[in-house]
Amino acid sequence: MMRNGVDMERVNTLKEGMRKDPAAGRKTLSGITSWSSGAHSTTIVRNFAIPADEPAVLGGTNQGPSPTELVLTGLSACIAAGIAYSAAEDGIEVNLIEIDVAGDLDLRAFLNVSDDARPGLAEVRLTVRVDADAPQELIEELVHRGYRRSPVAASLEGRVPVRVCIGWEETRTE
Repeated sequence: MMRNGVDMERVNTLKEGMRKDPAAGRKTLSGITSWSSGAHSTTIVRNFAIPADEPAVLGGTNQGPSPTELVLTGLSACIAAGIAYSAAEDGIEVNLIEIDVAGDLDLRAFLNVSDDARPGLAEVRLTVRVDADAPQELIEELVHRGYRRSPVAASLEGRVPVRVCIGWEETRTE
């Protein structure tokens, strides 16, 4: 049964499998990024090519959103999906989910202008609008559940360890 574009039969089958075997819920997500020039790169995730670049004012060529804009995009898209899934689980039809997302960034650290500046986002603000066949209190609960179940939100809020490994292939001459 489809609800809000979510295949609930498939989701419920997956959930049941994870209840029986928790390891079935653990996945490794991956992609590969290839630098093109300057700030422009393309990441392949599954069969999707996602460009990234910086705006011209930062010396980029504006061939895609900036990496930080992609983080904000990932956050708002993940929360929107969480709201849609929560509503589908509750049997609520959703007509609209819109999320305005904004984040404050100090570019001085990225541009190596200041040792005092932090290179990450200082704050992220979300304004969520949902139109659904439910009372306002339930819509507010759906938004909060969508946020709480968001892996992207949890990753941004917590301190997720990041390991950087440097690897290369040596060219052999024979």
